[in-house]
Amino acid sequence: MHIVTRRHLREAIHKYLDAASEIEAWATVVETARWRNFAEVRSWFKDSDFVDGYVIFNLRRNRYRLITVVHYAKKIGDRQTEGHVYIRSFLTHKQYDNRANWDKRFGTQ
Repeated sequence: MHIVTRRHLREAIHKYLDAASEIEAWATVVETARWRNFAEVRSWFKDSDFVDGYVIFNLRRNRYRLITVVHYAKKIGDRQTEGHVYIRSFLTHKQYDNRANWDKRFGTQ
């Protein structure tokens, strides 16, 4: 999967140092995946959720939420697409409770 945009992850790593290694590990796993549906996401990340078109990843034992939109890989003719994970927000548990934070421009929470 291609992560759009990694800059958002770098900003989260800088802002939430306690989550840095887990964010980096998440990115490494995602980049090796080629998910075709949410069931495949869930097989890799058991505590991920699908809510109203967003795929939500819990990080640091539910302390943080990574809000994404996933465009799954698909087969077009004899070609397999890569798929994309769009980062929407990286939120604390408290920020996540306010739905208005889910799809803000990154860095404005």
